[in-house]
Amino acid sequence: MHEDAGTYEDAGPYEDRAPESVWGGTRRAWWRRGPASTPRLWKYPREKGSPGAPLSTWAVGRTLAVARPDRVEAYGLTTGDPLWTWQPPDGEVLAHASSDTPDGVGVVLHHADRDGGAEHVRLTGLDVGSGRGLWSREQRADALGSVGGHAREVALGGGRVATARPRHGDTPPVLRTIDARTGALQWERPVPERWGDVSVVRAGPVVVSTVGPGEDAPRRLVVVGEETEREIELPRWAREFGGDVAMVGDMLAVECAGTPPPAGEEDTGSTLNAFSVTTGVLRWTWSSTYGATLSPLAHRGHFVVLNGYGDRATVLDAADGRVVAERALPGYSYRARLAAAGDCLAVVCTAERPTHRLRVFRWK
Repeated sequence: MHEDAGTYEDAGPYEDRAPESVWGGTRRAWWRRGPASTPRLWKYPREKGSPGAPLSTWAVGRTLAVARPDRVEAYGLTTGDPLWTWQPPDGEVLAHASSDTPDGVGVVLHHADRDGGAEHVRLTGLDVGSGRGLWSREQRADALGSVGGHAREVALGGGRVATARPRHGDTPPVLRTIDARTGALQWERPVPERWGDVSVVRAGPVVVSTVGPGEDAPRRLVVVGEETEREIELPRWAREFGGDVAMVGDMLAVECAGTPPPAGEEDTGSTLNAFSVTTGVLRWTWSSTYGATLSPLAHRGHFVVLNGYGDRATVLDAADGRVVAERALPGYSYRARLAAAGDCLAVVCTAERPTHRLRVFRWK
């Protein structure tokens, strides 16, 4: 339910007013209002063992690539046919992968120490269409802070590396951005003491989450530039918030969840909160009536929200959070995320346990 300036009872007619140009043409709408199921193009079979959670998924043109701890695999976006596989050299492991692919190039960070204590790391740029390595460079790991796969001090995106380097001895904590390809420092700024613990959520643009100091300290998201910062204080009831954020223009959307329900009681779900980056003000909220997980994706100027267990997607107007379309996605994915290119939507399971890793749909 949309909760900005009251409840909108006239949601249906609003959906019909979505311009055809938004959905990919004047002859046929891409997203049509639900709740019908959308056709599944293909799915990846169940895997044995624990292959590790995907680090990132890239959808570019007709290629869907998944970065995993030991390799990057690519498939035909509409067919599922294997296209190429890239593995880091000398048995190295992937610790991070870029959230986006500027000019069709995905960036991976890999190193030789499986425990994340490597002295040096390597960054490689991959052409998503062909799997060809376009460039690779090495740098000292201590310039980035912790580089382990579960570390939240490093993020790749927008052609840069964003890092929150913690205090080290007498050296104060700093936030810095580095050109991913060249290693050149773009900017660096101290971390204010009031921020407390800092995790990098996004690199392009730079978004960090802060908690503390103090037990009851507010949780904030901060959109940071070389000379600017905008703090967004999350609702007090939000004990947890999603590790992913999506941005459309001035609007930043993030999942927030309250206190988990007592054992045996149903989880009522999470809420998507959208804030103006310019003012830091909450503009609208949207609560799923189905399932407890939300995973927002910015695509074609709208937010696409995956909820439930990866079996339903809702398209929201970025300006006010009203529903534009909704679709059922046959199948399930635990801790699912989205990737999209053109009229195709990929649902990616990020759990480590064996499951259907990929399901790809075409909206009609």
